[in-house]
Amino acid sequence: RRIHGNVALIDRGECSFLTKALNAEKAGAKVVLITENNISSPEFEYYIEMVHDNSRRRIPAGFLLGKNGRIIKETLTKLKRSYAIINLPQNLTFVPAHRINHPPWLTW
Repeated sequence: RRIHGNVALIDRGECSFLTKALNAEKAGAKVVLITENNISSPEFEYYIEMVHDNSRRRIPAGFLLGKNGRIIKETLTKLKRSYAIINLPQNLTFVPAHRINHPPWLTW
């Protein structure tokens, strides 16, 4: 998998988000997106707020809704690709949940 110079999509679990972000940064990622891969997890359909900390991480890190991560990974597998070009239609930084422009596969 080519991470260097790209956005890394990483499954949640095993270690902290910070550790995942630091490992992705060491591998050369420009951004890390962490997603819930366990469909039975309560977090699969909900957003997880990332912690603002004083770590030495130098790349942006965020959480991608589990459903979105799953759709991306399933599509990559189906198309036999290791990468995707994705336009995310929202900025959740200061947008109330009811005003978010969701992808068409989300129902709320």
